[in-house]
Amino acid sequence: MKIIVRTVLLLAVLVLLIWTCTFQVQENEYVIVARFGNPLRTISEPGLRFKWPAPVDSVIRVSRSMHVLDPEPNEYLTSDKKNVIVDSFLVWTVRDPLRYWVSVGTRPGADGRLTDILRSVVGDVLSSHPFSALVSHEAQEADMADLGREITEMAAAKALADFGIEVSLARIKRLNYPMQNKEAVFSRMEQERESIAQGIRSEGVEQYEKIKADADREEAELVSLAERQAKELRGEADAEATRIYAEAYEQDPELYRFLRSLETLEKLLGDNSTMILPADHELLDVLGKPSPPPAAELDEASRDADRNDG
Repeated sequence: MKIIVRTVLLLAVLVLLIWTCTFQVQENEYVIVARFGNPLRTISEPGLRFKWPAPVDSVIRVSRSMHVLDPEPNEYLTSDKKNVIVDSFLVWTVRDPLRYWVSVGTRPGADGRLTDILRSVVGDVLSSHPFSALVSHEAQEADMADLGREITEMAAAKALADFGIEVSLARIKRLNYPMQNKEAVFSRMEQERESIAQGIRSEGVEQYEKIKADADREEAELVSLAERQAKELRGEADAEATRIYAEAYEQDPELYRFLRSLETLEKLLGDNSTMILPADHELLDVLGKPSPPPAAELDEASRDADRNDG
């Protein structure tokens, strides 16, 4: 029994010793081994590691995941003395775990220090650029993308040097303006939109004038061509008519004069028209004079009259 008890106790001590002298490093973390509270070494590769049991050695774990810092919006001043409220954020991760642990210790501490850095950098950047660079859509020396890159570079340099933190991205995500500046902003935006609209209208008028000029020129060309063709056709028709009239006149001059006189009367006389002509006018020949009846008809009419008298 004594041997069994000793064996069990020895195994228990061995297990306890192994448990206190080993630790596991995960893929998403750094591990700092401190001896009596002083950092001894930093482990970044995952796997099973050994240390002296507590309280000689202690294990400090630092996350190597990416974190997003989204502080409250803050008010800043631009280079032309305009107030603007900026909502910004940054993405960070630990690059130097030992410096991180010594300088900030925990994530809340890191968030507080990074908030100060972000606000300082945003203030420095905005103070070197005019208000128009934030609200104008026209080509500027610096736009929002350039400002974001500048903020990222400055914040990354300070965070890495002071706290061992790598800032991979820092951007302005939202702009707002104090009430006293909103009217000026809206007025500027309205002027820019009006300028753009005026430019579009001018282009439209220019295109309209160009299209109208082309259409008028094409219309004039078509009308001129049509009139020329019409004149040619009328000339050909007049020549053909003259030829036909000449042929008709040669065949029967009397009939030709008669037909021409009828055409003339048709043009002169309309409905309920009255025309006074001399008795010897040639147009009266067309209308015709009453011709005397034949002699046989006169004799028959005379006999009928005698019988009636008898």
